[in-house]
Amino acid sequence: MVAAILAGLLLAAAAASAADEASRPTWVSLSGTGLLSLPDTSTLERGRYNLAFTFDNQDRDPLKLDVLDLSAAWVAGLGPRLETYGHAVLSRAVAVSPRTTLFPSPIDLVVPEGQPVPQRPYYPLYTPFPYVNRTGKSQLGLFQPGDAVAGLKEALREPSGARPGLAASAELKVPLAWGLADLQSGSGTGTVDERVRLTAEWRSGGRSVVVSTAYTHRGRAPWGDRLIVFDPSGPAAVTDLPLRLANDLGLGIGARQRLGSRVAAVAEVTKVVEVGGHTRAYREPGPLDIAAGAQLRWRGAAVTAGLRYHANSVPGMIQYPSPLGGLADLSRVADDDLAPYLRAIGASGALPFLRHRGQTALALPAAGPPLPSEARILPADFTVTAHDQLAYVLVCGWTFGKPAKR
Repeated sequence: MVAAILAGLLLAAAAASAADEASRPTWVSLSGTGLLSLPDTSTLERGRYNLAFTFDNQDRDPLKLDVLDLSAAWVAGLGPRLETYGHAVLSRAVAVSPRTTLFPSPIDLVVPEGQPVPQRPYYPLYTPFPYVNRTGKSQLGLFQPGDAVAGLKEALREPSGARPGLAASAELKVPLAWGLADLQSGSGTGTVDERVRLTAEWRSGGRSVVVSTAYTHRGRAPWGDRLIVFDPSGPAAVTDLPLRLANDLGLGIGARQRLGSRVAAVAEVTKVVEVGGHTRAYREPGPLDIAAGAQLRWRGAAVTAGLRYHANSVPGMIQYPSPLGGLADLSRVADDDLAPYLRAIGASGALPFLRHRGQTALALPAAGPPLPSEARILPADFTVTAHDQLAYVLVCGWTFGKPAKR
């Protein structure tokens, strides 16, 4: 589908008129006016609006995630060099590969007193979807909501020769779903996040080069792990281990080459680096995406389409030693079987602290009855496999309204 759209855009370029439609042309992206995912320094004129549907497909490691967001997006010109933009993820589908080890938090770790406590990291983690696992129901047709983003962009100065134009942006992201079942389906972080961005742009004729730097601060994660140390002769000692999500620094460079008044070719390279204190997890390098596509404007219609290549995916297959290897996974054991088993090993004091929809890992005592039938012994290591790495971006919108008189 994306290949057909790109071919259609290139054919349209050949037939497009060379006359400009407006003195200040604007193009829509996933972040207001811009390229594919990167904003540029242009803004919609006051009184002009764009409403769009966006399809944002991503492949992500180290969990071999395949993410598809269907969003309703908007851009509105507020004044000279000022616009607001945003989107709401109406349906988010996150596919995650099966695995033999435990998924990310929340994990209830039950340990007999006197035995060593396994130390983190317990799992790999992709920060934007920290709780996703295979217990949730995640399909595009189910309309699992994600999050909503509202942003404000101001163009600080126009490009002039070798001097770049500058624009500053600020965004607020709020979750549209924050229950644990929603988060396990991939709805997001469940936190309120803030992002600030500075964009520079150089223009020469029909060509623009954009450089962007963004910093994202993430709020406090709602779920973490729990350590339960039990003593058969006394109460259990409980320690909550919060999940601290990393902030991130986003770097990007992109270019647009106008092929006419209505069509342009675009390309981007974007990189995300995690910064700040955060929970230890097995991690791969932050995403490095290479994307290329085209933008089309025809009367009020505006379309942006491109292909995204996840360049630094896991190289084939990697194995890590697991600190939970040898523990019993009791996550799938029914309550009617779990309670009698824990009482039989003297861990009845742990029962009130086990959480619904959480995962339970038990350090086996020296002697005890056989494990329940649904229990399993966790392997000594786990394997991370590479993804197919190719995804797409599509923005389809309509621009309307009359520019306000200055």
